[in-house]
Amino acid sequence: MQTRAITGIDFEKGLITHQWINKEIRPRMVWDVKGKNVFEKLSNVNYNPMLFNLSDRSVLSKSDFVFHCDDTMRFEVKKYPMSKFKSWILYSEPFFKVSSVKETQIVDISKYNKFTEEFYEKRKDILDTVLKGITTSNLGIRCIDGFIRQEKLEFKVVNRKGWAGYNRISIMCKMK
Repeated sequence: MQTRAITGIDFEKGLITHQWINKEIRPRMVWDVKGKNVFEKLSNVNYNPMLFNLSDRSVLSKSDFVFHCDDTMRFEVKKYPMSKFKSWILYSEPFFKVSSVKETQIVDISKYNKFTEEFYEKRKDILDTVLKGITTSNLGIRCIDGFIRQEKLEFKVVNRKGWAGYNRISIMCKMK
């Protein structure tokens, strides 16, 4: 596990109280396409983004903590100072991504990157649905030095170069 992830977990443990319970919910995209994994599904639709549809079984929420007696009161944790949110910062990568050497052996980079570009351009319906679900599912972000309420944040979806040159469709955020 990366040092960044370990220190983030330690930071989260320090936030646990009798009132605020560490109960993580991560976005999970379920695609209405046959296949054992996302890469097989991409191949089964011949990398056509118009045939790559989001299932109602998807989880479009993101939070790390929940209030002990009210499941609607949730917040996300980022181990950053609030000042880091003055410019765009990664919030989530919920869609699909290549993130291991094993996956690079399964997926052709040019086909995959072309698919992510076309998905980003042609599937605004899915991007908007996921963005709305994830960004309205919590009260805001708990940082090292404070709390940023959801209404003080703005979000956007971008298609950017990721690990080993494979594109990643990501949700970015910053303070308004």
